[in-house]
Amino acid sequence: MSRHEKKVMQKSVSVAQIEQVRKMAGDKGIDRDRFQKFGLDNGLVALALDAVVLGLPITIGIPIIPPPGGRIHTVRIKVALNRPWLEAVNTAGPDTPDNYNVRKVGDLYLPTGTGVIEEDLILLNYPAGDGSWEKALAWADQFRLRKTDPRRVFAIGEGHPNFHKEVGIDPTYVVATEECSFVGRRQACVVWWSGSERRARLDWVSRCGYAHAWFAFRK
Repeated sequence: MSRHEKKVMQKSVSVAQIEQVRKMAGDKGIDRDRFQKFGLDNGLVALALDAVVLGLPITIGIPIIPPPGGRIHTVRIKVALNRPWLEAVNTAGPDTPDNYNVRKVGDLYLPTGTGVIEEDLILLNYPAGDGSWEKALAWADQFRLRKTDPRRVFAIGEGHPNFHKEVGIDPTYVVATEECSFVGRRQACVVWWSGSERRARLDWVSRCGYAHAWFAFRK
């Protein structure tokens, strides 16, 4: 079958479906001029259609699209918001040495709430290794994604012990994007997977962005 024949066989969006979109716009109080200015002229409708084509998630009305050459992955976590710091570190990285600096920064990351919650985190990876802390945060900002505290990233270690197999990268690590200042340097907490080993650690933000790094963000 030729490409032309395949294209003919595809069913175009129907008039009824377009009318449904028009009705949704009316229900939300969007008039013709506003739809043109903020939906068509600025490319927002095109972005939404890109999300439909790629099957990507959408947050706050904006489709989350990876940067050129980038890759995104969604993980579901269950996090204890007020878990004691050392307990959270040990649960995330049972192979974490006792002398690692990640054990010393609990006072810089106080609990953000109480109890246990479930939520999805969006992870960003630059497979070519051309990513950086600044590039990742700038990408997240345009989609109104929020930074993640370490306890949420530690929860990935607990709930996804085979994360490196899940994403097909070994070794790999996930970065909590709420940074801290420790011994005079900008640093961030990470969870590291390598074979059967899993560790939590503190790393310089300037070193985050290699091909095996994932930056974690909240919707």
